[in-house]
Amino acid sequence: MSLLISLFFILKAYTNHLINDYNYPFSWILTSLKISITYLLWVILTPLVYSLTKIVQVLSLFKLNKFFQFIFGCIVLAVFHQLIVSRLDDFINFTNSGYLKSFFGHNNMVTLIIGSFSSFIELLVIIAVFLAFDYQEKFLTNQKALIASQLTALRMQLQPHFLFNTLHSIAAMIDIDKKNAQKMLSKLGALLRRILEYNDNQLVTVKDELSFIKDYLDLEQVRYKDRVTINYNITEESMPLKIPNMIFQPLVENAVKYGIIPTISNGEININIWLEQNNFMKEKALILQISNTFNKHKNYIKPDGTGTGLLNVKKRLKQFYDNRFLFDVGFQTQELYAAKMVLPIIK
Repeated sequence: MSLLISLFFILKAYTNHLINDYNYPFSWILTSLKISITYLLWVILTPLVYSLTKIVQVLSLFKLNKFFQFIFGCIVLAVFHQLIVSRLDDFINFTNSGYLKSFFGHNNMVTLIIGSFSSFIELLVIIAVFLAFDYQEKFLTNQKALIASQLTALRMQLQPHFLFNTLHSIAAMIDIDKKNAQKMLSKLGALLRRILEYNDNQLVTVKDELSFIKDYLDLEQVRYKDRVTINYNITEESMPLKIPNMIFQPLVENAVKYGIIPTISNGEININIWLEQNNFMKEKALILQISNTFNKHKNYIKPDGTGTGLLNVKKRLKQFYDNRFLFDVGFQTQELYAAKMVLPIIK
């Protein structure tokens, strides 16, 4: 940055030389050296400039002593900067012409005063740039914290929903098959432990998410036994990729609730995860798809749903990926329902 600024002022000095038509040749080397020293010296003084920036950040109307401390610090640093620059400038002129100005000479004092004012303005501009970068960094940090809290709130909303549905399944088993109800409670305990293990993680690998899904479906299979067949078709390259924590579980839960429960026999859930080039994303994307058969019996009464699961999935995908995702649910045929997510690849 300092080199670009130096280049700008070197070209400005050259333009000024041409406009005024001075009767001596323009020296690119001397001009470049003098201007470069001026701005490179600010780079060296960066720690001191940044300390003044910190004073500005804690300023308030009721802390005049801090304000005067800041102004005094700026004046001292500007004078110090100009003092070093003017001395180096005199040395460069001495090596070129053999003439060294007197430090206490009238011209030198005028140059020091005017130059110090110029350095003071430059210092204020640099501090303003530092403040802008600091505020931008804080803004981005706060935005990330806000998004993380929103995502956590959505996941916390999902967990009681999932727990309620699972406990409802276990309650339905107690009077029918106590042994299997006990087995389901044991598996539920394992699931809750897994939730606690990954509770602070916004992203998990496909492998970990799939492991959780398998445990959940094992629990449901205790209840529905021969009524459902579960097929997994997962590519190896997708396993280490990362996705939002518990993003797939609501879709699996819906497949059980609305696909397997009303099925008398031969129910099927297919879970497919793979990578492919996607036209919408215009890049290679991660595809997660779950489909289930839908073959309801005559006395089937569709359970009431709050829509929490699907709504939660959409909100979380929006928070994570903005508009860089696809989420589609619906019947592919009268007897086959599918949910599909197309997500950017995160390694």
